[in-house]
Amino acid sequence: MGSNSEVLVIGAGLAGLNGAIQLEAAGVDVTVIEASDRAGGRVASDLIDGFICDRGFQLINSKYPALQELDVIKEIDFVSAPRVIEVAIGDSRHAIGDPRQAPLTALNRATGSIPEKLSLLRFIASSPQAGTSIGQALRATGSVYDRVLRPFLQGVFLTDPDNVDALYGHSIIKSFVTGSPGIPRKGVGELPRALAARVKSITYGVQVDSIEHGVAHTSSGDYKAAKIIVATDATTATQLLGLNELPRMAGCITWYHAVETNPSGTGRLVVDGQNRGPIINTVVISDISKDYAPSGSNLVSTTTVLGATESDVRRHLALIWGVRTHDWQLIAKYEIPAALPVHNVGRELTQQVKFSENVYVVGDHRAVPSQQGALFSGRLAAELILNESR
Repeated sequence: MGSNSEVLVIGAGLAGLNGAIQLEAAGVDVTVIEASDRAGGRVASDLIDGFICDRGFQLINSKYPALQELDVIKEIDFVSAPRVIEVAIGDSRHAIGDPRQAPLTALNRATGSIPEKLSLLRFIASSPQAGTSIGQALRATGSVYDRVLRPFLQGVFLTDPDNVDALYGHSIIKSFVTGSPGIPRKGVGELPRALAARVKSITYGVQVDSIEHGVAHTSSGDYKAAKIIVATDATTATQLLGLNELPRMAGCITWYHAVETNPSGTGRLVVDGQNRGPIINTVVISDISKDYAPSGSNLVSTTTVLGATESDVRRHLALIWGVRTHDWQLIAKYEIPAALPVHNVGRELTQQVKFSENVYVVGDHRAVPSQQGALFSGRLAAELILNESR
């Protein structure tokens, strides 16, 4: 099959889609190919027995600049999530959240003292020292870090905060403070679906074997282009281009259980302030969007470390929610060994996207590990191509 075009985009994840959208808006002839049968990369949802299961628990920050530039939130039936989380300590769950919306939660000493919480506000308003980890930078908040921030941020980074650069971590924390997290009513897969609808054409099921001299050799023939954007996952990009550095990837398992009796009713994310098991966080996702579960049922989404067993997860869920979980029905389990790049201490916020004279590499592994990072890198590559053609 194959084709000739001005720009070839390899990969229809968020980065590749945004690159194609920006180029086509400028009148560039773009070909987009994707190895799988759908767009979105790691951002995807499945419908299983009437339940919507995202492939990994993911919230979308509707205030991300890239999403606002695309003006796509209005197309995905966005539902805001609570700005309050709960911390399980002993037999109780303690709420803590944005003091502008939930001021009384700041008074709960179980989640840290008032001086410790004030030190967190000072940290947010300041700039951390370069060359340190976000874990080191936040230790001054004392029990707020140990009971709240460390377990919460492990869910954000999927690794210990001691492994994550402070400047990047600080930017993510600020984005939570200023942002508006939530999910599309019908699952996170609605976001790439809306973006893919803006691209003229995407050819699915095309596996790229190699790239040389402006030609991508694929399972469906040769694709020739003046410029090539490699918008694959980090491992595939490294294999195709021989990148010098493969970023370390963090993994997780996401479990979905159907329950008749709702253990929450609030839609708040819950973390374990005492680290008593493999669970990173858990939430009744159908409390945020009722479409995630059929009528009369509720859907609990739980993220755990890799290697967690179902018996350990059920035991830990019982501790966190304070209910018996033996009759919770397992709907789906997603083991994701490469869920998110780890932004190591000292790593720059944005990596070079231009690989050679006519090849560009994009994705959240080339920027900050987030939907914003992926979208930004795709736009950056498009802008470079457009500027070079003028």
